[in-house]
Amino acid sequence: MAATSSDLSHTRARRHAIASSTVNPEVLLWLTRSALIFGRLDQRLHTHPLLPAILFRERLEAARACAAVDGFLIDPWHLAAELEGLKPRVVGESAYERGDVIDAARAAFEQYLWLARPDGRQKDAMVPAEALLQAEARQAGPLLGAARAFHHWIETGHDRSSMRGALVRFWQGSHLLRTPLPLVAAKAFASDAPWSPSEWIPLFLSRLAEDAHAMEQRVIALEHGWRMARAKASGQRSTSRATAALDLIAAFPVLSASRLAGMLGISLKASYLHLERFLAEDLIVEVTHRSARRLFALKGMAPLREAVRPPRRPLPGRRRGRPRRDEDTMPQLPPEPMGQSALADLSRRSPEPIDYTALEEALAAADAAMTRFRSVID
Repeated sequence: MAATSSDLSHTRARRHAIASSTVNPEVLLWLTRSALIFGRLDQRLHTHPLLPAILFRERLEAARACAAVDGFLIDPWHLAAELEGLKPRVVGESAYERGDVIDAARAAFEQYLWLARPDGRQKDAMVPAEALLQAEARQAGPLLGAARAFHHWIETGHDRSSMRGALVRFWQGSHLLRTPLPLVAAKAFASDAPWSPSEWIPLFLSRLAEDAHAMEQRVIALEHGWRMARAKASGQRSTSRATAALDLIAAFPVLSASRLAGMLGISLKASYLHLERFLAEDLIVEVTHRSARRLFALKGMAPLREAVRPPRRPLPGRRRGRPRRDEDTMPQLPPEPMGQSALADLSRRSPEPIDYTALEEALAAADAAMTRFRSVID
């Protein structure tokens, strides 16, 4: 089919935009690197068996990075505990420090929603951002067009979060990636980053390539841990479900025994037998510190266990309820030592005489009242 005039005009405009960018050789350098790493990631993660766990971890990391450049520092495992319905450890010695942690967790959670699970309001806010991305991509391609669109979006007074969420959807819509990877180059908005287009656009592309490379390395490390666990669990009977159980534990961020039993089609007891064996062989970790309603994960999720607050358990020998506040249970402080001069001064003091006049008057009034009462009775 012959190309239409509009297609030819779009092609000429795109070539002109790319040719004009050759003034800065850094643009073409990082544009090429970003394209290569994006291609490797897409090939590696397409139909990957551990994709749910990979997306969970990468969204945590992206939310942490986005919150950090906005001024909120948060441990990603603290956010992971919140997302999985677990109680994170209390961080900070004062109420002010604990309040900072809560604010940072709220900011990171908001970024996580933009990247992973946007609500109706957030989706509406991303519509004009996606339209701008598509318009720029038609002229300069998806990567360079995304950089130009992001710069123009911020330059016109819009927020970063909506464009970050739109980028995740744009990578898939432009067929650059087949999985919703949260690649948003958050570090391009650091406080010391330049803002002129000639400097910021290559910076955005370089941060995009660095984020994609770091994501690729984390995926490789996860795959290595998964393969090592499978190798240690090998040597079972042909009917054993141990390898399949490990695959499911690795694929999901955290997994309970009942969910594992339902997905494998085995009994709850058999599921616990697999999990206890994996724990004994140090292949998995239990992240909830509990004896009931336990959650398990592959060994690479061990930091999550450290971020989760253990449940409160009563002291041995204590009865139910709050302890009584009496002198027996209150800690006794040793008396402060007194100096020799203070002891000598105390020994020289004589007690002041006590005045009993008011007491004697009260006793006399009581005797008179009792006498009058007896006379009335008689």
